[in-house]
Amino acid sequence: MAPTWVKQCFWTLAGTGAVYVLSVLALTIPVLQRNATYAHNINPAYWQNLSNVEQFGFVHHQVQPFTVRSTNNVTLHAWHILPAHLYREHKEKLINQPDFGLKPFDEAAESVGLRLLLDEPNAKVVVSFHGNAAHIGSSHRPATYQQLLSTSTVEQPVHVVAFDYRGFGMSTGTPNEQGVIDDGIAVMSALCGSPDRLAATNRSPSLSHSSLQPSQIILVGQSLGTFISTATYHEWTIRLQQAPFKALILLASFSSLTKLLDSYSIKGFTPPLLSPLTQYPYVQNWIRRRIHDKWDTASRIKEMLTLPNMKLDLSIMHAKDDWEIPYHEGYMNWLAVEEAVNGTGTFTSTHEDLFYPEFTKSWVSDDGVKMVRWDKVRHGGHNRLPTSEHLKVILYDILERQ
Repeated sequence: MAPTWVKQCFWTLAGTGAVYVLSVLALTIPVLQRNATYAHNINPAYWQNLSNVEQFGFVHHQVQPFTVRSTNNVTLHAWHILPAHLYREHKEKLINQPDFGLKPFDEAAESVGLRLLLDEPNAKVVVSFHGNAAHIGSSHRPATYQQLLSTSTVEQPVHVVAFDYRGFGMSTGTPNEQGVIDDGIAVMSALCGSPDRLAATNRSPSLSHSSLQPSQIILVGQSLGTFISTATYHEWTIRLQQAPFKALILLASFSSLTKLLDSYSIKGFTPPLLSPLTQYPYVQNWIRRRIHDKWDTASRIKEMLTLPNMKLDLSIMHAKDDWEIPYHEGYMNWLAVEEAVNGTGTFTSTHEDLFYPEFTKSWVSDDGVKMVRWDKVRHGGHNRLPTSEHLKVILYDILERQ
């Protein structure tokens, strides 16, 4: 008879295996799959007041909250955040605003803070696309906004707009791939006043105000947000035929969800999700075929690069010590760039350290209309990368380019 400890080990392993198999099978059910991938029901907004922005590190009336209507009658919750120097300069007007608070974008656009953005032709705005779970005020996200705002100058003010996708935070609805893309388009349509199907829902005939040019807008996505920001840029320029944005920055990106499952680790604590099935490729493929939201970033990047005369300023950055989404996932997007440009244009490569290969690669099209940059940095993990000085340097470079 086997010793007791052998039996205990056997049943522990058998139980763990059974839990894993049942969990993977459960994730082939659409509603469970979307709850696991978007994690939108992990929502601190149930007990946190998103109108009390001081608890997230901002000062009184520095943040103008607003709502935007998206498809399927969804209402999105968003923040417009002023850089500190503009807040300081206009503090009295900001604090003394009557009827300050959450309101539809068209009404919020008449507020002091948004007027400082919409009426300033030299202003730029960074629109932040966050990762899965929680809301715009959670975890490292406020520190990310503050890092972005720190690039602002008197000559070229930099504002931040952050929003929650459907089902996240105070936004209504339930997320799915097309829905969150529509949400990105809805926010862009509100800011730019573009003649898109969504713009009319965010415009009141009785109110009139200036709008931004797409060339004033920089999209920054992190983790899940890298797909949504890329898909928003793709949808905006290719399907809606709108003018391109100033730039797109992807932090901790991945090529697609189906490929990500091969290497994704939950917060860096678990083995890659499909790694126990390495010896059973037919089972892995069966699971991949049942992924409903594909989150295909690489193919969208390739399509944008192959379209002639369409401006694209793309930066892809990943940390070597990202244990949640390994850096080679982001590098697959760079490889998609190399495949799309097919040897045209000019490539450069810079290694900063022989023993700890932190490096930058870049490509510029022959006509200078398109440029892509890949940065692998040594440190930053998954969630510290957006608050790093690396991001600030990339943003400075973009702001200096015409």
